Amino acid sequence: MKKKSFTLEIPERLLNQLEAIAQASKSDIDDVVLQTLRQGMPPSLREIPGKFHKDLLSLNALGDLELWDVIAEPKKRPEGIKEKDEASEVEHFGSMRRAYAFSLLKWRGHPIPTPAEFIFN
Repeated sequence: MKKKSFTLEIPERLLNQLEAIAQASKSDIDDVVLQTLRQGMPPSLREIPGKFHKDLLSLNALGDLELWDVIAEPKKRPEGIKEKDEASEVEHFGSMRRAYAFSLLKWRGHPIPTPAEFIFN
């Protein structure tokens, strides 16, 4: 994997936490920071068909309340799907769109309900 480096200024309190985690896990601080970045990023669209990327990436520009609206209203037809296409593809896109909206809210620091909490409450 090709690597690049850059300088990042972070609050001392956060650096202390990362160092404590590295020490406790007997890991290098670089590995702890990389793991933290990987886990905290919105999901990759690598496994999603390209025709859905534009629609899903556009969710990044939405505010938090708008993302909750996306979750509540999953039946939006993506640009890549025409009226004549299969309903299952539209439904599949709705699931991906909701999942991406959930992941963005989680990334922004919102507590995300478990599926049971979301469905039954």
